[in-house]
Amino acid sequence: MELSVPVIIASGPAGFGEYGKLEDFPWQDVGAFTLKTVTFKKKEGNKPPRMYAKDGYVINRIGLENPGIHEFLEVLQAGEFDWLFEKTSVILSLGGDSFEEYVEISKLIKPYANRFKAIEYNFSCPNVKHGGLSIIANKDEWIKLLYEIRTVLDEEFLIAKLGIEGGFVEHQAKIVSEAGWDGVTVINTVRGLMFNDEGEMIVGGLSGPNLLPIALRAVFEVRKMNPELYIIASGGIYTGDDAIKMLKVGADAVSVGSLLFKNEKMISQIANRVREYLGNSN
Repeated sequence: MELSVPVIIASGPAGFGEYGKLEDFPWQDVGAFTLKTVTFKKKEGNKPPRMYAKDGYVINRIGLENPGIHEFLEVLQAGEFDWLFEKTSVILSLGGDSFEEYVEISKLIKPYANRFKAIEYNFSCPNVKHGGLSIIANKDEWIKLLYEIRTVLDEEFLIAKLGIEGGFVEHQAKIVSEAGWDGVTVINTVRGLMFNDEGEMIVGGLSGPNLLPIALRAVFEVRKMNPELYIIASGGIYTGDDAIKMLKVGADAVSVGSLLFKNEKMISQIANRVREYLGNSN
C-alpha cells in the first residue's frame, strides 16, 4: 500500500472526519485517514460516562457508535465525504455482530470499494458485547469468515485490525496472511478498568502512551512470523520517536489515535521524523 507518508489517522478518535475540518489540520502530513468503524446495524454506543483520561492513558467505552452501513452508504453516495477524499487517501473500517453481518456488509460495500485505499475489518474492539473479540474467539468460524470476505472483496487491499487478547497476535496475523489478506493493524485498545473522579467505574478500552511497549512487542512478534504482511502499527504513538521505534521493529506505517485528543498538530512532527528516518535508511 503506497502512501504519501506512512502516517495514518486511526479509526475512532477522528470520527468521520470532524477533526479534519479544523482550518489548520495538517493534511499535508497525513498519508491516510481511517473512518470510524461502520457496522451492519446502527449502534447508539454506550451510556455516559464514556471516557476517562489521566496522564499516560485514556479509557474509553464509546461502543462503536455509528449510523450503520445503509445510512453510511446514503451519505457516501450523496457526496458528503468527497471533501475528505480530496484531502487524502481514505481507509474504510467495517465491523459486525455476527458472521453473517460481516459477510453482508462486505457485499454491500463492494460497489464502492474502489473509492477506498484499503478496507480494514475491526476484529478487536473490546467495547461491544458482540462482534470484534467474540468473532476471533471462535477460531474455525473466524478463519472461514476471512476466506469468505476475501472471496467477496477479491481485489481490495484488506486489513485485519487485531488486538492482543484472544490469542497470540502473531499467530492471528499468520492466519490473516494465509487467508490471502494484505495487512494487519496492530494493536487495538486493551481491556481496562478505572474509577473517575466522581467514583464512577469505567470499563473500556485503554489507549495512550502507556500502551506503547505492548504495541511495540506485538508489532515485533507479528513481523518475525509474517515477513510479507503489511503492518500498520497502532498504540501509544505520541511523538516522532515513538513512530521511529515502531518502524524499527517492523511496521510499514504508523497510526495515531488518542493523540488527536491532546494535540493534532503533533502529526506534523511525527510525519517529519518518519520522512527523515526513511530518507536516511534508503
